[in-house]
Amino acid sequence: MLKRLFVVLFSVILITGCNSSEKLLQKGEYDRAIEKAVNKLRKDPGNDKELYVLKEAYTKANTFDMDQITFLEKEGRSENYVRIYELYGRLDRRQDRIKTLPSRLLNEFRIIDYDDELIASKEQAAETSYLQGLEFLDMGGRENARRAYYEFENVQDLYPNYKDVNDLQREAAYLGTNQVLFVVENNSEIMLPERFEAELLKISLGDLNNRWIQYSVYENEEVNYDYFVALNINRISMSPEGLEREKYTESVEIQDGTKYVLDQRGNVMKDSLGNDIKVPNMITVSAEVQTQRQFKEATVGGSLDYIDLRTDQLVRSENIGVTAVFEHVSGAFTGDERALSEDSREIIERRAVPFPNDEFMLMDAATLLKERAKDIMYRNRELLSSTY
Repeated sequence: MLKRLFVVLFSVILITGCNSSEKLLQKGEYDRAIEKAVNKLRKDPGNDKELYVLKEAYTKANTFDMDQITFLEKEGRSENYVRIYELYGRLDRRQDRIKTLPSRLLNEFRIIDYDDELIASKEQAAETSYLQGLEFLDMGGRENARRAYYEFENVQDLYPNYKDVNDLQREAAYLGTNQVLFVVENNSEIMLPERFEAELLKISLGDLNNRWIQYSVYENEEVNYDYFVALNINRISMSPEGLEREKYTESVEIQDGTKYVLDQRGNVMKDSLGNDIKVPNMITVSAEVQTQRQFKEATVGGSLDYIDLRTDQLVRSENIGVTAVFEHVSGAFTGDERALSEDSREIIERRAVPFPNDEFMLMDAATLLKERAKDIMYRNRELLSSTY
């Protein structure tokens, strides 16, 4: 036990040492070194070792970021301003961390006002992403519309109401989204109830939608659909009304009053106080149970077909099938009711019921079928996010 405790403590010490601010500084993880050093100095302002590490890490991190900014500005590319703004933001946040130090330690650092640089680079970054988004929209196509959407999203992160970016982003979202229509096709050569397709179209597809997929169950002539997901029904069968009867007997030993205990001569035995000795009178009772099981099944099957309307190609097809089951068990008994088990009592309390008609069974199958279809569509949702 002591050996295991020693190993654990040694491991903790080793891990702690590897993640010390000094080790992080040596590995070039300057911001993590700054975070750790600041936390220690807030608890122990007189820790000169941590102050040294903090100064080194702070200087190196700032120098690295400023060198990147200088290079990006000299390069002169408009798209660089997004990165420049991010770097100024990092410089400012790093400085805010330093400002949490006690006052006497804060005097060891030079505090710089980055507000002007942040404002200028933020405006330029927003304009850059805005113009880049417009360019992507002008290029056309699903992929470019999605690129435009993310550029406009960058703009909104900087300025939520920048120019007409909200309208442009909605346009990019619409143009970048694959429109999918769920349809039902009966190819079974069997007439289905009018309510059958209506029930299937009640399928809830809203939770399958994502950023770039929009499902519909009713066709809109103003929408150019990219995919059909067709529930192709080609198998429908209905079993005959089934009836199975069964009999079984249940027996149980129960107490039926008491009886006297007799000796070998047939006399009633007495206890030590002279009282007659009685014991429970146990008897076995039986009952015959007659059960009647009614059953009927409706099976509907086919395939769920994914059709790319841009190429008029079947891109995937999965078999689908469900069986709606009606089952009802009722019964009666003869004999001693006390012999019945709880299960048997439940059965004999039920009476036979009319069989459901075929339409009722098919509507039950429709409910099962739409849930099975939804499961398949959920598994294949990535298939419909393609831009090609």
